[in-house]
Formats: sequence, structure tokens, C-alpha cells
Amino acid sequence: MTDVVQDLVVLVDEDGRALGTAPRQDVHTASTPRHRAFSLYLFDEGGRVLLTRRALSKRTWPGVWTNACCGHPRPDEPDGAAVRRRLQEELGVDVTDLQLALPTFAYRATDASGIVENEVCPVFAGRVSGELLPDPAEVAEHLWVEWDDLVAGVRALPGVYSPWAAEQVPLLESERLRLPLRPGSPTDARATGGAEARGTLDRVEALIGDECSWTDQMWSTLAPSGPVDLIADEPGDLPSWLRAVLTHGGKRLRPRMGHWGFVAAGGRLGSRCHDDLVRAAAALEMLHAFALIHDDVMDQSSTRRGAPAAHVVAAEMHRQGGGQGRAERFGENIAILLGDLAHSLADRLVNPLPSTMRDYWYELNLELIAGQRGDLTGSAAGRRDLAHAEAVAALKSGAYTIERPLQLGSLAAVADGEQREALSAYGRHLGRAFAWRDDILGVWGEPERTGKPSGDDLREGKTTLIWVLGSERLTGAAADAMARVGTDQARAEDVAVLQDALESAGVRQDLETRIREEVEAAEAALRPGLLTEEGIAGLRDEARAIAWRDA
Repeated sequence: MTDVVQDLVVLVDEDGRALGTAPRQDVHTASTPRHRAFSLYLFDEGGRVLLTRRALSKRTWPGVWTNACCGHPRPDEPDGAAVRRRLQEELGVDVTDLQLALPTFAYRATDASGIVENEVCPVFAGRVSGELLPDPAEVAEHLWVEWDDLVAGVRALPGVYSPWAAEQVPLLESERLRLPLRPGSPTDARATGGAEARGTLDRVEALIGDECSWTDQMWSTLAPSGPVDLIADEPGDLPSWLRAVLTHGGKRLRPRMGHWGFVAAGGRLGSRCHDDLVRAAAALEMLHAFALIHDDVMDQSSTRRGAPAAHVVAAEMHRQGGGQGRAERFGENIAILLGDLAHSLADRLVNPLPSTMRDYWYELNLELIAGQRGDLTGSAAGRRDLAHAEAVAALKSGAYTIERPLQLGSLAAVADGEQREALSAYGRHLGRAFAWRDDILGVWGEPERTGKPSGDDLREGKTTLIWVLGSERLTGAAADAMARVGTDQARAEDVAVLQDALESAGVRQDLETRIREEVEAAEAALRPGLLTEEGIAGLRDEARAIAWRDA
């Protein structure tokens, strides 16, 4: 009698809140209420995943292939304990390295008998511990398969598998979780090296892809159907266009900074805190797309990453389609909307984050906009002073690329005040080095590496540290050229003249010296014992790669 009383399932509403309980044997009918469940994917030491074939005596989906086991947590039973209990009942083994892979998975499916499954079903993954002893009343047969073979099988023949596995496997693959369950994965979730950062970046890419897919679906229900006026199939309407922008090149500096800030503060990969980091990092990439698209409009830049800028592409489509009005204005308007879409998706990603991270996110946004405003008003006013140049560079470039992502990573890891202060000091110094390297590339960078015309910052008369130092040192013809660039009086040869003159005056070498000093100061801020060894090593590597990059 005790077992019958204990074998209850927890009924929930559409948001997953508990409503009551019901006997497990009675709850599954043609109108099954939503209830809690779980699924487990079990891996062996070689990274193979276990498939089980449901016994032919099972009431629902008899004889189909599925994951290691499924079940229902009882009232007040933690999910992990329920997973271990059910695994012992079905397969006679235990699980180690148990981790939550898909925390919000839910599904509804109807068996050929008419019985409905209607479950909120978080998905777990773990490593097998012990020899399998399957219960024949539950499992008809089992086999170990390579993960990639399972993914291919589910995609090719989803009907062979249980409906929940057919949905879960593609989601697990799209997450590309770097759990210690696949061949070559580290057993320590805080192991060092590029593979660890790669795991976070892979998850960021997957989340960006998911958000783009959601946008495609929502857009198709809201926008008028049929071809879009004047916009060609390539790059397509705004959601498709934004997807192309987000996946076309990019160094992913901001997610990398967030990752190492998280690791340095003691965050563990595969945890719920790591999920928060991945979400924040994906939002940063969306925000970066917004900033680049709008910057190109404001600066009238014709290229971005070696391809025509968005406003240039839209203007050309207007011309090719014989559109009414000015093609340039049309191009700018479309690009502004494209950037707005990116910003909207960034805010959508941030919305579920803890309040401390959301508040910090909005500070970052205000800081970025304040920097852009300062750039525009300072350029229009002819500002050439060092304080203005440094303030704009810090707000527009260094902070939102280096320091702010680091802090978002540390907030995701629930860092203490001392850790955050150390990471902030590192970020400020490296942010300056990053901004000054940007200045050098904007004047002397190779177009095939930077994706921008050589000397573009000079052509625009952009107020940078290079410009400030040049204003103090250049005389004669070079000073005259500096006075002309960025105005209607500019000459074709002015940029080349300035590039040579600035280098001859020692401006480039001056910046190189400043960059080296800032990198040294950044590394000195990384205090052993306060920050993890793994994080310090990663941040040192990043500092050198960022400060001496060529693109």
C-alpha cells in the first residue's frame, strides 16, 4: 500500500507550477493533465550514448527506441534523486557526473492507442556507473551508439524513436554542451585551454541561431506575406539579413571576455550560472551587430568586414528596383531598422537573467549610447583634445568590448567584490590597449585583414589619440592635410600624406609603447589566490592576442 501512495506524479500548470498530485497509473489517459517528468541520456567512458528499446508490454510506445530512461519525480523528491531511483529500477546502474542539459523542455504527444503524454520534462545527462542489468518488463533490448550516429538517425527516421527523444536529441545537439560525457572532453569542468572557451563560444553560436530561428517564425506571422518590395532574396528580409550579419565573420571578443571573467571568478561550466553567461554573451553579440550597423550609417562607412555595409546594400537594391525617393536615404532607413532588430533581440535574450545582470546590461547600453553621442558631437564641434579622445574611446570601445563583458561573466559566477574589482582593473587597462590598437588599425591596417579601407579613420577626421598626437606634432603640408580631411576640401592624396607623416613623427611608436604598458598593467591586476589559475592564464592569453591583433 505504501508503494501505491508514493507512486504519485506532480500535476502542474502551463508555467510549471505545482497544482496537486495524481496516481501515476491513473494519470495517463486520452486527456492526460500536464505533469512533471524527466529524461536521462547516459554515456559511457568512450562517449557513446545508451539507447533502450521499450518493452513490448509497455502501455505506450511499446517497442520503440528511446533514451536511457524516463520517469516522474514523486512529491518532494528532487529531480536528481528521481533520476537515480528510476535508473536503478530500469537498468540496475547508477550515474555519475549528472548534469541538467535542457532545463525547460516540455512536450505533448499521442500514442497510437490514444493515450496522451503531456509533460514538463527537464533533460539530464550523465555517465554510467556499473554494469547494466535491464528489467525485461521495462527494457526489451539496449545498445551503445556514437552520439553523431544517434543524431543522424533521429533526423533521418524520427518515427523510429520515442516522440520525446525525437525532439530532445536535436536540441541537445544544437546546444553542443561541453559536458564531460563526450570523447576528449575534460573531466574537470574548469579545465584550461582553448577547448574550454570553445565550448562556451559554441553554445553562444547555437543560442544566436535559436534566436534567429524564433525571429524568423514570429516575423512570418506579423509581416505581410509575399515578396518584400525592393529587397532582394539575398540578403532577404530583415530577420534573414540579421542572421547573415551575425554569422559573417567576427572575432567574438565579447563572449570570450565574458567566458574568462566567469572562469576567473570561479564559475563552473555546465552549471545554471554558465547558462546565464551564455545568454549574456549572445546578447552582447546582438548588441555589437546593432552598434556596427548604426555606426556605419553615422560614419558613412561603405564597407564592413570586407563587404558592403548594410546601408550601401539597401541603397543599391533601391536603385536596382527603381524605387521612389533617394536611394541613400532608403538605405540608411533600412539599416537603422536592421540595427533596431538586433537591439530588440539582445534585450529579449537578457530579459530572463538575474536582476543584477539585467541592471548592469542597461548601464552598458547607456554607456555605449553616451559614447556614440560624444563621438558625434565632438566631431561636429571639432574637438581635438586628449581628454575627449580618451573618454570616447573608453565608452565606445574599451568598456563595452572588454570591461563590461568581463563583469557580466563575473556576475554570472556570483563573484565577490574583490574579484570584480580586480577584473575591472584588468578590463580598464586592456580596454585602453584594445581601443588604441583599433586606432592603429584604423590608420595603418591592411584592408584585406581589417575589412575596411586603409586610413578610414583619417578620411573621416575621427578624433582618436592618433589624431590628438598628430595635431600636436605635424607641421607644414601634413598639418594642412590634417586640416582638410573630413571636410569638403579634402584631397585624394591627404590620407597617404598623413599616414607617412604620423609614422615619421613617432605617433605610431608612441601608441605601441602605451599599448605595451597597458597590457603589463592589466596582467598585474590578475591576483593569484583571488582569481582562479585557469582564469588568469586565459585572461593573459587574451590580453596579448587582443593588444597585438592585426584585424
